[in-house]
Amino acid sequence: MNKTKIVILICLLAYFAILNFLRLNYLHTTILDDAYIFIRYAENFVNGYGFVWNILEQPVEGYTSFLYLVILILVKSLSIDLESFAIIFGIIASAFTIFFGYLIYDFLYSNRLSKTSSVIFSIIILAISPAYLYWSAAGMETSFYSMFLLLTFYLFIKLPGTSKSILFKGVMFGLLCVLRFEAVLFFLNALFYSSEADKSFLRIKIDRSAMLFIIGFAIIFGTYFIWRWSYFGYFFPNTFYAKTGGGSHQITGGFLYVIKAMRLFYGFGWIPIIFVFLFLNKKMFTKNGIYLFSIGIISILTSVFIGGDHFHYGRFVLPVLPLLFIFLPPAFEQMSLIHLKYLNLKPSYRSTIIIIFIALLLVVKPVYQEAIGGFLNLLDGKKEIIEAYDLTCEEDIIDWQHGWILMGDELKQIANRDDYIAAVPIGAIGYFSKINVIDMVGIVDPVIAHEKLDEEHLKKWTPGHTKGDGNYILSRKPKYIQLTDYLTRKPREIPHKRSLQFTSVEQIWESKEFHSDYEFYPIEVIDGWYYNLFRRKE
Repeated sequence: MNKTKIVILICLLAYFAILNFLRLNYLHTTILDDAYIFIRYAENFVNGYGFVWNILEQPVEGYTSFLYLVILILVKSLSIDLESFAIIFGIIASAFTIFFGYLIYDFLYSNRLSKTSSVIFSIIILAISPAYLYWSAAGMETSFYSMFLLLTFYLFIKLPGTSKSILFKGVMFGLLCVLRFEAVLFFLNALFYSSEADKSFLRIKIDRSAMLFIIGFAIIFGTYFIWRWSYFGYFFPNTFYAKTGGGSHQITGGFLYVIKAMRLFYGFGWIPIIFVFLFLNKKMFTKNGIYLFSIGIISILTSVFIGGDHFHYGRFVLPVLPLLFIFLPPAFEQMSLIHLKYLNLKPSYRSTIIIIFIALLLVVKPVYQEAIGGFLNLLDGKKEIIEAYDLTCEEDIIDWQHGWILMGDELKQIANRDDYIAAVPIGAIGYFSKINVIDMVGIVDPVIAHEKLDEEHLKKWTPGHTKGDGNYILSRKPKYIQLTDYLTRKPREIPHKRSLQFTSVEQIWESKEFHSDYEFYPIEVIDGWYYNLFRRKE
């Protein structure tokens, strides 16, 4: 590794580490609620219960990445704090994601561009997207998947065609698919690309190299798939069933999700980025470049068909953003070399102005405002956190995640380990309470996950949060039911319409059985903040 690459990697690590340190000095935590689902699964496995959500219940594949879960299990077995590890690991993975993007761009264009500055400017644009900063410390598999995806494709286009290299490429794609199930589409695309004969779109030649590629893939993913199908009993992960089944509404939601994700990646910063892309010409297109760009398109189409996701900053699209920007480096160079009447500056000055302009447009994004808030807290020597958002309060800081952690801590104090609570969301509440949790939207519940959606609930399509069954939940007779998913300044018995958007919550609230069998049980958690529970009558 030469000096330039070392400096770039160090700068990327410092960038993500410093900004997330500042964010953590403003927020209670940067970890998202679903990350605690991984952590609870890892804890249950290390304690000898297997891949279960609730102890002594049947195994259910309620997580979105097996390989990431395995890493957390290994870390937990070493008695390392998983919350801290998830943040540090995500920061490192995000830095390497951008670094591998640099390696891909450098490999494609090292002999085609006059200067490497165009590649560096391109990865700067990638790095300053608020999405990378947001997901770098979110505690989920997004950063790891992004990094491993780019590493896999970098090795795929760079390694020679020897037998060992081809077999290794297959192994890498196998691991990628263990990391995220939908990456199987990328493997099929890579197999087609490497087996295409005579430059024909339809003619495929399955030779020894293709067989080695398939064998390498099958050794890893085939073994894993057979095990997980026999262990859990379903062809797809439970999360897939919980988040799909919406037909045309699902596809429409997925399309809107992709549009929103792209908008959140840069906002008005897309204007100067599009300006740079206007300088593209056909001479810049290469076979490998077109192939990698096609991977990005496949990922976007997949996101559309599965209905998108409920998280901000497009975690399904973000991993392939460097591939969608695959032609940005030559476009940057072309922009810097062409004579512009109204921008008669040195080439490096033009690119620098573009970067600064984009950065100024992005600094208003919440993740950067959190970092600025953390910096101001350092100067003031204090850190103020509002525990949760209440519709009646006027504070500017909204930290729902801290509220869910407080809810989980409170349940640990008042409930027994074998008690059940029906709730949404379930991550922090499940992890910190240590009691049994019934997921009202089906992410870790196969009964709800496999139910069909009716037309009425399809109209309010929310990926992963549309399914539900109030009668099923009541039939399980949980001791506690949580209908309001945030702390309030005063007891709130009637759920707000924001809570009633969930099918299970709406059906439970409208049930006569619920009102006869449960009583309102508000608890003052901290400094006048209330946790609004319902408790089953004795």
